[in-house]
Parts: sequence; structure tokens; C-alpha cells
Amino acid sequence: MKRKIPFYIIVAGLGLTFIVSTILLFSKEDISIAYLTTNSEHEKIPFLEYITSEEKAKLTENVGDFYFHQIDEKNTIFKKIKKIGSNQFVLLVEIKDQYYVYFINDNGEIKNKVFIDSGNVKLNDLVINNDNFTFVGQKNGKPYVLNTSKSGSMNWSNILNYQGIFNTIKSTSNGYLVAGQISVNNNVQAYLSLLNQKGDRIWENTFGRENEEKIVDVIVNSNNIIAVGTSNSNIEKQYNLLFLEYSKEGSLIFYDEYGNTVYNEYPKSVASDNQGNIYIGGYASSLNEKEWKSFFMKVSNSIKNNNLLDVEFFEILSIKPLSRIEELKVVDNTVVIAGVCVEQWPNYDVFLEVTNLNGIVLEQKIYGREDQELVYSFEISDEGEIIGVGQINNSENEIYPLLFKTDSNYRIPGLEKP
Repeated sequence: MKRKIPFYIIVAGLGLTFIVSTILLFSKEDISIAYLTTNSEHEKIPFLEYITSEEKAKLTENVGDFYFHQIDEKNTIFKKIKKIGSNQFVLLVEIKDQYYVYFINDNGEIKNKVFIDSGNVKLNDLVINNDNFTFVGQKNGKPYVLNTSKSGSMNWSNILNYQGIFNTIKSTSNGYLVAGQISVNNNVQAYLSLLNQKGDRIWENTFGRENEEKIVDVIVNSNNIIAVGTSNSNIEKQYNLLFLEYSKEGSLIFYDEYGNTVYNEYPKSVASDNQGNIYIGGYASSLNEKEWKSFFMKVSNSIKNNNLLDVEFFEILSIKPLSRIEELKVVDNTVVIAGVCVEQWPNYDVFLEVTNLNGIVLEQKIYGREDQELVYSFEISDEGEIIGVGQINNSENEIYPLLFKTDSNYRIPGLEKP
């Protein structure tokens, strides 16, 4: 006669088998189910850690068509991004007193790093022309232009024999337009110059009054050159927008100031549309500099009306208690604006805003965590995504570079804030 095995023994045996199998399964390092693999090539997340983690997403890694990277390079700042080909970009990178260019693709992969310059140098902007880079900034306290190959070999350099700095550079059909400010007999003057392809000066123009005039950004239209900066040569001694119109030969045609008696205005970026209308973004600060808000303005293509600047609109943007625009671009029939904002000090976040050409807001996004995230520059991918660069300051006052990409709807899920 066969003996019947009690039911409780069967249950106990099955339970023991399951426990042993589970332990063996997760103790094997090479078994595929033990890891949940992200889209990144550099990180595998243990499965048990992933399902028990309170984090919604590890967005320092790629997730679909977007990312928000804190690059693991301490004391490094990504200052500028420029598009050089189909979803290929270069970054102007500052590492303490050294400058590099990084070559990246739209996935955020760094393909190459090239050393440019070091020492008592500050580089603010660059253009790419005929496989060469041309940088502007300051060297030993003087305005500085540097032209190199893509491999970093110097072709030529130019130092202006004044104290001052170049803030921006633009390519033209016959050379480079450089602008900033110089100090003449302790008087700070706006400075604009056209250089040929070898760095020789074709013409220059300075604009100065009793106090300070500076050029921040420049655009080249079909008939003229528009420079925008700041001036405090006024009765109130406040910083107003300085608007300078030049001929292509460097002659000053028109100038005006624009500002509010309650604020200082600081422009950061200028762009124009196909009709020659001009868009300016920056921030307006209270006179004690404790409050600052983004401003966005449009100047008509006629530029002046009755010898005054023809402003179509000037708007203070309602983006958190504190905000400032860092860069804007005209894309088709829209203006794409990037900047930083603060809800609760000192937590800086990144914002993007898209408007039509009349300043009507079409889209607005804010991204960030608990660190200070600051954007300085952005480009548009072939698919219409925003690729931005800047820096992150963490709670330990450490600085790391920021590199992010939205999807084509300007989204970075998991990092968006109201």
C-alpha cells in the first residue's frame, strides 16, 4: 500500500524550492533578468534597487528622446553651443583658467575635446567658418580675438591695445564683426570693428559719452548693423538699453536709449526675423539689484520713428519671482527663449518659452531639481528639439556642466515644474 504524503509537507517543499531558486537567480551576476538596462550605455540599474527606489526617473541618463545631464567634470562650465552640421555641435568649455571646444552629437555624446587657450584669458563667444574657429574675449585685460583650426592650432590672434573685452562675434561675407567695450582715459566706450579673414582691422567705431557704454550683442541685417548694449550716461545714472545702428561701412547712423525709470535694463541676446524686425531679451533689475525679471521686446524693421526707437512691444515676463533671459533665437515664425528663474532662493531652474512674432506665448516650460541649474546657450536639432548648455551648482557649492535636450514638444518628463 502506498503511503499518502501529508499536504502540509508538499506545501513546505514547494515553498523551500521557490526560495532557493529565487536566491540562486539573483545571486548570479551574469543573468540577464538581474538588471534593468537603461538607454544609456554607461549604467545598469539592479532590478531590486530599481523597483524599491523612490526616484521617479534617473534623468541624468538618456530617457527616450530627451535627457538632462550633469556631466561628471568638476569645475567645468559649458558656455556656448553652436551647430556645425546635421545634429553635430561644438561647445565652448571653460575649465578654471583653461578653454576647450567639445564636439558632441544630439544624443549628448562627447566625441572629441580640443584644447584652445589658457592663462589670463576669458573667452565669451565663437563662430565657425571654413573649418576654423574664431573666438573673442579678453587676454591680460585687453580685447582678444583668436583664430584656430578645428584641431586647436593657432592661425592668428589679435589683441586690441586698450583695456576692455569683446563680448560677441558674428561672421560676415568679408570677415568678422567683433563688439564689446574699451576703456579710454577711464571712460568705458562701446566698441565695434570689422576684421578681415586674417584678423586685420578694416574699420572700427567707438561710441562714448560721460559714463559707461557697452555692446552686448550684434546682428547683421541686409542693409545695416544693429548693436545692442547698455548705457548709464543719463540724468538718473541708471542702466538703460543702448541701441546703435551702423552702416555696413561702420558709420553710426542712429542711436537711442530705452528704459524704465524704476529699473536697470540689461540685454543678453538679440535676433532678427526675415523681415528685419529685431527681438531683444534680457532682464530688468530693481535699482538695488535685489529683484530681477525677464524682459522681451520687439523693434520694427524701420528701427526709428520721428528719430526715436520704434518699439512695437516691451514686456516683463511673468516667470517666477526672479528670472532672466540668457539667449533667444528666431525659428520660422516663432521666437524661442531660454533663461533661468527662481521660485525659492537659491534654487535656480531652467525655463524655455516659445512665442509668436507678436510676443504671444505659445509654450512655456520650467525644468529643474533641487540644485542650481543655469542655462547659457542653446541650439535646435534637426528634429526641432532644444539642446541647451550651462552649469549646475550643487548643495556642496561644487560646479558641474549642464547638458540637456528636450523632445520636439519641449518636454523633459520627470523634471518639469509648474
